[in-house]
Amino acid sequence: MSIPATGALPGERRGYVQCGDRQVHYREQGSGPAVVLVHQAPWASIQYRQVMPLIAAAGLRAIAPDLPGHGLSDPLADPTIEGFATLLPSLLDTLGVAQAVIIGQHGGALVAGRMAAAYPDRVAALALDNAPLYTPEQRARRLAAIDETQTIAPDGSHLLDRWSLVRRIAEPDWSDETLHVSVLTYFANGPTREHGHRAAARYDFSSDLVRIACPTLVVAGLTDPVFSSGLQLTECRPDWDYIELPGGAVMLLERPETWCAAILPFLNTHLGVPQKLALDLH
Repeated sequence: MSIPATGALPGERRGYVQCGDRQVHYREQGSGPAVVLVHQAPWASIQYRQVMPLIAAAGLRAIAPDLPGHGLSDPLADPTIEGFATLLPSLLDTLGVAQAVIIGQHGGALVAGRMAAAYPDRVAALALDNAPLYTPEQRARRLAAIDETQTIAPDGSHLLDRWSLVRRIAEPDWSDETLHVSVLTYFANGPTREHGHRAAARYDFSSDLVRIACPTLVVAGLTDPVFSSGLQLTECRPDWDYIELPGGAVMLLERPETWCAAILPFLNTHLGVPQKLALDLH
C-alpha cells in the first residue's frame, strides 16, 4: 500500500481566513452552492478527503475548515463549541458565501448545530452526522477522562501506542490507510489535539436544539458509539429528518459513495443538487 497524501490533495484549493488575531485554514473543491463540512476531533479537514471530490462532482462547492487547534488553524485560548462556531461566519464572508448548508460529524456536528442556532441567516440547512447528545453526567465523565500528558518516547513507541489504541477502539472496518491518516493528523495537532474533545464535553447541545430553525437531517450510524443520540435528537425535534447508515464515522473515509448517496438527496432539496448525480453514487 502506498502512503496517502495528507497535505495538498488533488483538485483542491487551500487558503486562510483571518479571524481577529488568528488564522483559520480551509480546503475547498468545486463550485456552486456552498456546503461547509465540519470535522470531528481529533481530526482536521483531511477527514473529508474522500467525500469532497464527490460533492464537487455533484455541482457543489465543498468547503472544509480546520477547527482552531486542529490541522493548520491557530488555537483558541479557551476552546469551546461556541468559540469554534463564531469563526464560521468569517469564513463564509471571506469566501463570498451568503448562506450554506452546514454538515458536521460528532463534535463537528455540535459546532454545526451551534452555527445554525446562533447564525440562522447564514445556514440554509443542517446535517448532523452522529451528533452526540450527552447528559451532564456523561459530559463530566468525558471531560475527566481527557488525557493531554502524552510525550515523545525516545524509541518512537508513542506512535505505535496511538496506532494500537485507535485500532482497538475504532470500528473494525477502518483500513490501514484511514488509521495512518488518523494517527498523523492526531500528532500534527500537537498540544491542542484534545481541544475539540474538551470543547464537546463542555457543551450542552440540548440548550440549542429549540433554537435551530432551518431544515435539519439527523444521520445515525448503526455501529457508531453515539447511535442512540440520533433517536434522542428526533424525539426532541420530531420535525427533523432522520436516516440510518450501516457504519459510523468511518463511512466518510471507507464508504464515501454510500455516505454521499445518503446526504445528496437532502442537499438536492435545499440547494438544487441534480437528482441524477445523487442517484449515480449508489
